[in-house]
Amino acid sequence: MKKSGFLKGANTFFAALGLLAVASLIFLFITNASGIATFLSVVGLVKSQSLHDIDANKIINGATAGIVDSLDDPYSKYLDKDTWQELKIRLDARFGGIGVYISQEKQGPLKVVAPIKGTPAFAAGVKHNDIIMAINGETTAHMTQDEAANLMRGEPGTQLVLTIYRESEEKEYEFKIIREIINVPSVEDEVLDDNIPLGYINLNQFHAHSTGEMTKSVNYLIEEENVKGLILDLRFNGGGDFEASIDIASIFLDGDEVVSVVNGKGGKKSYSASKGKVDIPLVVIVNGDSASAAEILAGALQDNDRAILVGETTFGKGLVQTVFPLRDGGALKLTTSKYFTPKGTDINEIGINPDYEVEVDKENGEDLQLKKAIEILKSQIF
Repeated sequence: MKKSGFLKGANTFFAALGLLAVASLIFLFITNASGIATFLSVVGLVKSQSLHDIDANKIINGATAGIVDSLDDPYSKYLDKDTWQELKIRLDARFGGIGVYISQEKQGPLKVVAPIKGTPAFAAGVKHNDIIMAINGETTAHMTQDEAANLMRGEPGTQLVLTIYRESEEKEYEFKIIREIINVPSVEDEVLDDNIPLGYINLNQFHAHSTGEMTKSVNYLIEEENVKGLILDLRFNGGGDFEASIDIASIFLDGDEVVSVVNGKGGKKSYSASKGKVDIPLVVIVNGDSASAAEILAGALQDNDRAILVGETTFGKGLVQTVFPLRDGGALKLTTSKYFTPKGTDINEIGINPDYEVEVDKENGEDLQLKKAIEILKSQIF
């Protein structure tokens, strides 16, 4: 009797679910009859009249990507199987490639944010702000950031031809670079002053291993080098893993709010640091290429009066993307929330203003931002 009742209930449930699905389709057709009819007409005409053979998979992928593109959101993307696999590799921070960070503003040109030190791109002479014109002879004119990254990765030992335009020299260069396994460290550290030992940490991105790398560097500088203060350099850090920004903030904050996010329905969620902070004077350097997770960290440290920010106004990416794996092996990267700093500031398309505005010395090449950070840090120690 129990089994029979269960089956009867299951049948009722799935019948109701089926009716709901049919009703939803009918409603969709009624409210969008003209658009759906146009879509079906286009598919029919392409199938019956096109000179070219129809590829059902390409049509489906194109339609899927078109739905996402219609949001007019540069951060929301349909990722096919290959692109999604490449993104997972990048987040894991180990892959075959040349070792460059790239960026793209909306539909603008692809630019090199920075080559990773010790990688083939760095050795070849690729520089910050180089515009990527072509990859293996294929123009990047209509190429997305993800597509470009996918082309640049490949088997170690294979050659990549990278064509770039350097605006500062008004000259085009072609680099023939042999790919290698790229282990992407997100942290570099050093001691800046032996008389008054100051720790310097450059955090260039947020990935799966960043929290562990940061913890190791901070502990080393404090316990082994006995530094009296820290400079955290977030310049040219384009962001990355959201959770990593929370965990790294927890190194310096003690239970304070790090960030709050609000979804499309108005639901709000706050994220706070764990207990137990490193209590040492801290200065953070930022610039116009500090974005996303880097801004979450910088905003949390500034709003909680934990660090002084030096440099230039940050990029202004106050949106959070969620990746949804799909049945075809691809994924949907979708903007699902907007985030706010602990004081409730919306920084999207605005950025975070540093406490001390310091511009780059383009003529002499002197790092005035780092110089100012050192000056401020020393004033905090004494």
